[in-house]
Amino acid sequence: MRQRLERSTTSIEGVVSGAGDTRPGIVLGHRPGESRRLPIALTGRVYCRVDADFGPIEVGSLLTTSANPGHAMKATDHTRSFGAVLGKALRPLQSGQAMLPILVSLQ
Repeated sequence: MRQRLERSTTSIEGVVSGAGDTRPGIVLGHRPGESRRLPIALTGRVYCRVDADFGPIEVGSLLTTSANPGHAMKATDHTRSFGAVLGKALRPLQSGQAMLPILVSLQ
């Protein structure tokens, strides 16, 4: 397991929607012809890059931002992760990085 790195987990925007076999159901603020805006999932099932090298991820694990930019990791300290939870893992990952489906529930 890699050494745990400290990183602020207080500025979560969300998870970019549209990876894997999922597509956004509704895109708020979409303007025809505008391609620079990314659909951010506020709730629902989306794929997310996760990093299990900080701890194995089980189905139902709470996920927060990782020290590995652009990835989520298992939230192990529930006091520190309060307000910084992205959602819950819908598949397990023992180690390494992968795209996993998660249930987004920003908290």
